[in-house]
Amino acid sequence: MRHILFICLLLFCMACEENKSIDPTIMPEATETGANTFGCLVDGWVYASGRWGLPNAEYMVLEDSTGMTVSAQVDFGMYLRFTIANPKQGETLPYKDASFDNQKIEDGKVYISRMSDGVFSGTFEGGRVTKGRFDLKYKE
Repeated sequence: MRHILFICLLLFCMACEENKSIDPTIMPEATETGANTFGCLVDGWVYASGRWGLPNAEYMVLEDSTGMTVSAQVDFGMYLRFTIANPKQGETLPYKDASFDNQKIEDGKVYISRMSDGVFSGTFEGGRVTKGRFDLKYKE
């Protein structure tokens, strides 16, 4: 029985492999190519995605508007998320429903530098979050 438990535990640990080639203490470069990068400072600490999975941008079509939800796992079991209503390239817009580590945080502003050809890029900040940047792929 102990051998079966040991084998199950070993298989579970192997399934939770993280990408160790990405250093989560270094901010990603500010790009507009769809590189699937995300990073920001929260309370002065660097949080970047990539090591625990790729960040995600989800385009939503609502009855009278559109929206984009950005979500990134920035540490083991820790996510940073926010939503932008009616996103448009070249505009500074508010983001809302912001959360960090499953706790609501202050909303802020996002500048969308590119939203074309399946690429969604920009910068963001608000409250505890500063120097945020993302460069994601998405589907309409």
